[in-house]
Amino acid sequence: MNKPKMIILADIASLKVTCVGFKQIVKNLEAKYEIVTCKFFSYVAKRNRDYNEYISANGYGVSLPSASRRRNKLDSNQVIEAADIAYNDRIDAVAMISGEGDILPVIDLLKGKGKEVFDINVDSGKYNYAYSGFIAVPTSALREGYTAPATKAKAKKAPKPVAPVQKTVNPYVEQARNVLSGSEILSKYRR
Repeated sequence: MNKPKMIILADIASLKVTCVGFKQIVKNLEAKYEIVTCKFFSYVAKRNRDYNEYISANGYGVSLPSASRRRNKLDSNQVIEAADIAYNDRIDAVAMISGEGDILPVIDLLKGKGKEVFDINVDSGKYNYAYSGFIAVPTSALREGYTAPATKAKAKKAPKPVAPVQKTVNPYVEQARNVLSGSEILSKYRR
């Protein structure tokens, strides 16, 4: 019996997994799936030296980071690649390392086309319910000095106290009000 075919889409800028750690993840997945290919996003050869030999030896694909200075929460190239995979009848599952952006439309598309979609991460994220499964990455597989992304709990800030408004009387404004009201003129002519 043939194993189901899987593609791994890994945004290695969003989760700093070492190459050794990534190989272990792939090895664990190969027990159940045939890994067809891996595609690495936000790949920079200088920064990801440990991956260079592994990628070239296996013929895996890479996508360079966008030129945008703004940090994206979800790699648009990864979204496009996942949309292409959705219409590939030979692929049964997709495992994703992705940023914290809104990935629900991608997951819905893939699952709607009959694909299993797995989240590869240290901790389950806010969209974990939408995935078919979760693949835990041990912290020992992360690069040295790197910790898992902290989940941001938005604490409500207390409103800033408003200073009481102090009425300062500007003599020129007061004089203009008197002139415009005509009170001085009327007081002269009233007897």
